[in-house]
Amino acid sequence: MDDLEFRRHVMSDPKYRDNDIIEAINASEANSKFLDEALELDSQILNAMKVDVPDDLADKILFNQPSDDSNVIHPSFVKRAMALAASVAFAVGLLAGQLNWGKLLVSPAQASLANTAMEHVMNEKAFIMPLDEQVGSYQINVKMQPFNVKFDQDFPYHVYYLNHCGFGDTNAMHMVFKGEKGRVTLFVTNIFEQDRNEFTQQGMTGIVEPMNKSSMVIVGEEGEDVAKIAEKLSSMVISTL
Repeated sequence: MDDLEFRRHVMSDPKYRDNDIIEAINASEANSKFLDEALELDSQILNAMKVDVPDDLADKILFNQPSDDSNVIHPSFVKRAMALAASVAFAVGLLAGQLNWGKLLVSPAQASLANTAMEHVMNEKAFIMPLDEQVGSYQINVKMQPFNVKFDQDFPYHVYYLNHCGFGDTNAMHMVFKGEKGRVTLFVTNIFEQDRNEFTQQGMTGIVEPMNKSSMVIVGEEGEDVAKIAEKLSSMVISTL
């Protein structure tokens, strides 16, 4: 897959992955950076489109129609609606290019970290299971740069998979490595949770571990000592600020 084809795939669906996409990401730091930027923009546009609609909007539209012709949608109303939609689309496009989205994004509730991680693990488990990219420690620290942290020692587990991904309303580093009971998934995200939080869902066990101004979320098979893994990895993390 050449760079042009890679960028077309990423722009059409930033979260899609297949073997060709993964190979293109691993083969080029520029491709990896382009994917990160596309994921961030996709998340920002999604947030920009989340506009609360007043509860009484439908009533206002109905009662503003003429009483003798209430079932007819007049061309002028359609034109106004289309003009409003066009204005919103133009504003979104303008904002995407001009605003500092990092300051506008609102992090999801802390309680959703575990749910977001579990949903991500279950949705991508079948795709990631056959992969073994044999990732090295240098690549891991490169992927951790956006979160202003890194490991000060070689990563102590065999890593099958490494990438950035969409994580709720923001992004995360997504890693899968070898545990004692099976494959373990690790997310590093800028969503900060102050207290450690252990959880069990869908036959799996997990933990949310505070880490500087970010959080580490670890999910493993039932019986995996995720607390022990979290303690080991968090002791290796240092800030890059």
